Amino acid sequence: MRDLMLFGAMLVFFALAVGNTFIAYMLWGWAGLAAVNYYVFGFMQTQPIVQVFAIITLVLIVMGKDDERQPFALNRTSSIYLVYTAQALVCATLAYPDLARNWELAVNLIKTLLYCVLMPMVLTSRYRIHAFVVMLAIATGLHGLLDGLKFIANAGRHVAMGIGKFGDNNHFALVLVMSLPLLIYISRFVSSRLIKLGFMGVTVLTVLAVVATHSRGGLACMVAVALWFIATSKRKMAGLLLVSVSAVLVVAMAPADWTERMNTMRDAGADNSFMQRVSAWKVSSAIALENPVFGGGFHAVQARPVWERFQNAPSLLPTMQGMDFNIARAAHSIYFEVMGDGGFLGLIIFLTVFLNAIFTARTVIREAIALGPEFEWARNLAEMLLLTIIAYLAGGALLSAAYFEMPYIVCMLLEVLKLHLRRERRLTDSNGARKAVA
Repeated sequence: MRDLMLFGAMLVFFALAVGNTFIAYMLWGWAGLAAVNYYVFGFMQTQPIVQVFAIITLVLIVMGKDDERQPFALNRTSSIYLVYTAQALVCATLAYPDLARNWELAVNLIKTLLYCVLMPMVLTSRYRIHAFVVMLAIATGLHGLLDGLKFIANAGRHVAMGIGKFGDNNHFALVLVMSLPLLIYISRFVSSRLIKLGFMGVTVLTVLAVVATHSRGGLACMVAVALWFIATSKRKMAGLLLVSVSAVLVVAMAPADWTERMNTMRDAGADNSFMQRVSAWKVSSAIALENPVFGGGFHAVQARPVWERFQNAPSLLPTMQGMDFNIARAAHSIYFEVMGDGGFLGLIIFLTVFLNAIFTARTVIREAIALGPEFEWARNLAEMLLLTIIAYLAGGALLSAAYFEMPYIVCMLLEVLKLHLRRERRLTDSNGARKAVA
């Protein structure tokens, strides 16, 4: 039944996409983030939904079927993405042999970067920017909505593992936390009271879904986001109230085994899972030391021959008591993951992506203030997008999630915001000049 419903929805979406480049582009992003294939169990599970909307979008862009489309022009973020694309291609080509997911991950990353590079051509107005933000919130909020409801229905006993696209419960928790700032932004700025209440409800359910993952990293990341939200909010009492209500709900509904698991964060050194992560970091840094420019290839650290070759090699970390080298493991950190996969050059490019996004967010906030109260929405959106990036950088420190598309999309969306404000400033200056001449 689910497959038939999804098939019917896809027919409608297909008809909408072929007639509008912007809709096709949004459906491309929605299909990737919502990953609806994982929620069905029949013939639709293997259908290339993302690829269909990607092809439609690219064909429409090439044919020039969008009257509002901006011409392609390099900007700072897209330039970094193109450099990253070239480096990823070389890394995959020069990778150690027999890496199970080397080209799969490389191609997925390049597809994500291509999607982002096209964004300034398509998101050309405030309406389109907001519609895109709503799409991101709906696509990622879907997962929090479903598992939050299951958590309530099972009186706190439901354990959310997420879908296969995201990985394990820890990766799923990170995705959920990253969606919170977008849900909060929409609930604050949408005009319809009913829609506002709907997004507020999904926000609360997403918080509960993070609790349902039983992820210690997810909890720590959510606390960091909450503190940052309160510290940077102009309405600190409202922010404090929202966080307090969420905390009360967590305490009231969390089962005893969740509390016990969260308490284990007090002694990381005695935690076997943490020391396993440190072992993987040591091996990843050893790979980078031998391959500083292009690394060992995508997920090289997870290949048993590569692991055995570098487990005793010189690295950036000393050998510590409790390390376990018996099993090849994931890098368990976006930073060490990129370091091992792409070398120190790859890590520099990766960090540049997010440092550039942080500087871009500050620029957007400054320019929105200069343009006046009419652009308060841009300032608030930039702050929420920056919060999403902070959630990723903090939560990803203990997870292998370097190639998840959401943070790259958010970084480019900040660039789009900057470009939009600069167009508005030029328009304002031009109108002012004409009035002065008249």
